[in-house]
Amino acid sequence: MASTSSSEPPSATEETPNWLQIPEELMAMILQRLDAVEILNSAQKVCTTWRRICKDPAMWKVINMLDSVVSWDPDSEYDLVSLTKQAVYRSCGELIDINLEYFCTDDLLDHISQFSNKLKRLCLSNCCNITSSGLAHAAKKLPHLEELHLYYTDISVEDIEVIGRNCPHLKSFKLNKELSRLRIEFDGDAFAIGSSMPELHHLQLFGNKMTNEGLQAILNGCPRLESLDVRSCFNLNLGAGNLGKLCVERVKDFKHPNESTKNCGFNVRSHDYDDFDDMYSSGYSEADDFSEDGFYEEDYEFSGGSVISEENDYDYSSGYSEAD
Repeated sequence: MASTSSSEPPSATEETPNWLQIPEELMAMILQRLDAVEILNSAQKVCTTWRRICKDPAMWKVINMLDSVVSWDPDSEYDLVSLTKQAVYRSCGELIDINLEYFCTDDLLDHISQFSNKLKRLCLSNCCNITSSGLAHAAKKLPHLEELHLYYTDISVEDIEVIGRNCPHLKSFKLNKELSRLRIEFDGDAFAIGSSMPELHHLQLFGNKMTNEGLQAILNGCPRLESLDVRSCFNLNLGAGNLGKLCVERVKDFKHPNESTKNCGFNVRSHDYDDFDDMYSSGYSEADDFSEDGFYEEDYEFSGGSVISEENDYDYSSGYSEAD
């Protein structure tokens, strides 16, 4: 009699797992690894069990549409705005964290604020279709907001103040802009933050045009700051007076203007604006100081650092130290 080899492959029945036997809690964790578009367009249509899981509000406490944008085909049938509204509706008011990119509109922000008054974190990246007032209007309905992160998304000085007054629990604010070679000074953002966001613990103002006066206003108005990132804010001169020393003493994690932008958490962009109004649609006036040609001189030094680079990966050799 021929012996049966122990190395024989198992039958097809033994190889195929029964997904329906997986505990729903575990299945929910697996499905949460998909982006919102995949869940709404595909996963929930697989079976009644998956559809029930996908309709659970707990699945939609965090909505990340950034991955959806990367994989999105502009010629596809689905509309990212409509799908995001569906996801927000599925949360049944339990949404606490949402990330949006490119396609966000004032109407979508209004929808989010109406159905998500528990929202604690809002991140907007490259959202040129929303207006500054649209963002401020939405923030008025988000009293529990703790984190507002804006990447290459416009906002006016007045609306920064509106957000600060209506979001008293705001602890983390990021306002990151494209680097520009225009040598102008503008303290509006810094003054608005200092006057309206006293509970901030974390602040990132990458590429801002504030001066020492604006930075001082932030330190005066935000006494709870634990981290402050002013990388590429080249109008700051921390070697003048005691401002640099004060930043190091007051803030545990301080990143100075000339510090390397590696690992800053987003893709650094630069742009040579043709019109000042394109850069500061609110607050900038002809009275602000800038050089005759509007550009940094090639040999211009930033308190011991090096000049602005046109490469994506900036690395500034800083002359600033705690001893300054």
